[in-house]
Amino acid sequence: MRIVKILTNAFVIISGTITFMIMVIIAVIKIYDLTLNDSKRSHQLQQMEMAKAAGNGISTHLDHIVKDMHLLTDFEGIQDLEPSSVSTNVNHLFNHYDREDVLSIFIADSDANLIHIEGDSLPDWIMPLLKKQIDNSRYVNDWNNCWYSLVDHKDQDDFAGGMVFIMVIPILPELDAENKSNKQIAGFVCYLVSFDNLVDKFIAPLNLSNHDFAWILDGRSRLIFHPNHEEMLLRNTKDIDSGCISCHSSFDVQNRMVSGEGSFAEYNIGTEPTKIMAYYPIDLINEKWVVAISTFLPEVTSNLRGKFQLFFILGVFILIAISSYGLSLYYVNSKRIRAEEAQRQSEKMQKLQEQLNQASKLASIGELVDTVAHELNTPAGIIAAQADAILLQLENPDLFSEELSVIKNQTRRISKYTRSLLSYSKRIPFHPELVKVNEIIDECVYLLMHRFRAHNISIIKNYQDDLPELRLDLGQIEQVFVNLLNNAVDAIKYSGEIIINVSIAVKNSSLINYTTIEGLNISISDNGHGIKSDVIDQIFEPFYSSKIPTKGSGLGLSITKAIIQRHGGKIEVTSSSSKGTTFRIFLPYNFKQDI
Repeated sequence: MRIVKILTNAFVIISGTITFMIMVIIAVIKIYDLTLNDSKRSHQLQQMEMAKAAGNGISTHLDHIVKDMHLLTDFEGIQDLEPSSVSTNVNHLFNHYDREDVLSIFIADSDANLIHIEGDSLPDWIMPLLKKQIDNSRYVNDWNNCWYSLVDHKDQDDFAGGMVFIMVIPILPELDAENKSNKQIAGFVCYLVSFDNLVDKFIAPLNLSNHDFAWILDGRSRLIFHPNHEEMLLRNTKDIDSGCISCHSSFDVQNRMVSGEGSFAEYNIGTEPTKIMAYYPIDLINEKWVVAISTFLPEVTSNLRGKFQLFFILGVFILIAISSYGLSLYYVNSKRIRAEEAQRQSEKMQKLQEQLNQASKLASIGELVDTVAHELNTPAGIIAAQADAILLQLENPDLFSEELSVIKNQTRRISKYTRSLLSYSKRIPFHPELVKVNEIIDECVYLLMHRFRAHNISIIKNYQDDLPELRLDLGQIEQVFVNLLNNAVDAIKYSGEIIINVSIAVKNSSLINYTTIEGLNISISDNGHGIKSDVIDQIFEPFYSSKIPTKGSGLGLSITKAIIQRHGGKIEVTSSSSKGTTFRIFLPYNFKQDI
């Protein structure tokens, strides 16, 4: 037996230590994954805010330029392409611009012939591109307010000139209502805009860290800005070659950027570390640019990895310490097993002896109860009868009425006490009948109402609807509720409340470990001073009482428990010094007892 216990303890300690170590490792891995994902998403949210700021800034700036272009088309002489008026108005407006932003303003007729220009000379590819667009879109509605060209090198033979694009809006002459929708365009106001300057104005101020970088795609999946890969500018992800495939396994991320809304992504290029990014679209009239902010993932997680490395090391030391403690605990327990076994045997013998002493005590109490009940009831009955006889024989009954009333009350007290003793010894006949518990409780509350009022105690009753009848001994159950209510009053002393709940009990009740019996749950709670935790297990023992000797016999709760058990039920108590005491009673349906 002792070897089995030692082996059992060893198995429990070793398996518990291993289980704990596995749980710690799993928890650490889970925490690391959650923290890593949270760190990534937090950084991507910051990237998204920066991409939005840059995108909204570029969009707003271009909207202002478009409004200026509309303003120019409304100047006198512009609509008729009158040379002097065109020159004056274009020069006046051009002087208000930053020369690094709008490189030149030029006016062309409906056939893409240059009428006037202010600012830098035009790249060779501008006018042919404009003519091609005019040939494809001859009417006002086709232009849809403003047209943006693709971003391209200013000088296609020398890339040092920077990246530019043109913005074009039609010049519409005054139209009558009938011909407005079909009138051809008179000419065009065109702006040559520096794309590099837009980047300097709205990307550079983001103050990106050394680990972050911004890049831009256009609606045709062409890379139009990248701080680290200028050799890739204007290359289309759909026109890939072997050099592209060597670095990019696919261009799915780039294609999603162009076709979708703003979002987050994670991607790899060649042997570079994994990157995370957020991107945000700039929707122009006929074009689309997508601003992306990227970061190398290892740079985002470097601090996190450093912290978790220390955490892992600390965790290993903790696991070693726990393992050492488990082994030492095993050895200590194996040495103490004999002493503990001997102590348990001694405690078991002591408990059995106490139970035997208690059984003898109860047997003696039973014999004493029989004798005392018989010896007290007879003289008490005679005294009461003689008191009644004296009252009948006196010519003036009021002369000694008070004294005789005292005698009768005291004899009734003696009778009540003996009945309690008989109830405890189960000598009182048991006559169960179908009764309603809520009506019995109401009657007991009514009988004790004078005490409740004297102590300023309110009664709160919560009865479930349609409570069934139970087979109970009416007198004995009344005694149970009276005892518990009196105890509640004594616990409250002055000013408080007593809550009475009655409900139908379901199977597998948390109060009673019954699995096939149903009945009623009854609880009586007070907000009094409560019962001390060190004596709560003794309150149902005979002759135990926390009251002064003149206030209680110590049999009330013992008799209450005996009555409940006689009905096949069970009573339990919970108490707290801050909340009061609650007695819970379970009474089964249709309980039958052989009388």
